[in-house]
Amino acid sequence: MDKVFFWVVATGIIITALTLISSVLMPFLVSGIMAYALHPAIDNLLLRYRLPRSITVLAISLLFFSIFTIIAIIVIPIIYQQLALLISEIPIYKNYLQTELLPNITTKIYSIDPNIADKFKTSMGNFINSIFFLITNLVDNIWHYTVVTVKLLVSTLLIPLALFYFLRDWSKMSNNITNLLPTKNKQKIQNIISSINDSLSAYLVGQLNVCLLLSIYYAISLSIIGVNFSLLLGVISGISVIIPFIGILISFSITMIISYFTLGMGGKLFYVMIIYFIGAISDSYILTPKIIGSKIGLHPLWVIFAVLALGNLFGFIGIFFAIPIAGIIKVLLSASIDSYKSSKFYNS
Repeated sequence: MDKVFFWVVATGIIITALTLISSVLMPFLVSGIMAYALHPAIDNLLLRYRLPRSITVLAISLLFFSIFTIIAIIVIPIIYQQLALLISEIPIYKNYLQTELLPNITTKIYSIDPNIADKFKTSMGNFINSIFFLITNLVDNIWHYTVVTVKLLVSTLLIPLALFYFLRDWSKMSNNITNLLPTKNKQKIQNIISSINDSLSAYLVGQLNVCLLLSIYYAISLSIIGVNFSLLLGVISGISVIIPFIGILISFSITMIISYFTLGMGGKLFYVMIIYFIGAISDSYILTPKIIGSKIGLHPLWVIFAVLALGNLFGFIGIFFAIPIAGIIKVLLSASIDSYKSSKFYNS
């Protein structure tokens, strides 16, 4: 009972402290996530070439920020320009679908069966409103979170400095945290942390690679056939694969609507379908299995439940981080089940 009370109080103090300093915590959080993704590369280089850690960390940090800076200077302004233009044109798209395209289709159906035409008009009207409501919220969220992130990266010089020290002292910090674990259950806790780390690190690095490759594929493919906002749509489509099942449907729907206004109802619209079909097949059967593999190892039903539950609790952010959170919960549940099976209660 005393142990439970201690951990409840300790957790409460930590959460309260983090809340109070949340305004200055974000640069360290961003640096920590970057370091978490980059430190396996540092360890591999140290093992392979036996270079001094500080020199290796400095080289990796400079390379990472050089690439990031080049992308930020070249790509981000184009994305922002396309995003601003898309936001301004959303009401035009919605108005055209509701006042011109839908009435024309309804008129043709009305000549066949008036009852079906009325039901079709009502159903399609609700569907169009839902799709554009979803698009507007998605764009607003992307705009909001991107602006916050860019402002953070531009306004602070603390991130590269913190990243360097995170990477240089990662092993020391890990050992210090390990030394704070309760002695009696230290090995068990270390095993749980190790399992979580294996799953998350493989998923994080692998998912970033998958998103990058798919973003490039969609952006180039859509640009070749002449779709407006091809770079923006490519990035959205590449990132959306993080959200299982739902992400590809959302990005495909957005692209099809924009492609219709760009290309019209012609053969090129069919090319867009082929592009997304190839992208979905490549992601499901080539990229994700080869790059990420089965490190997370979640059942599809558990994935769907995690996306819906976390989305309901935390909105877009919950959906975005549903898979890694579900992976952590899976490891904790597995450890709890193993502990239960070794208990006196189970074996009595």
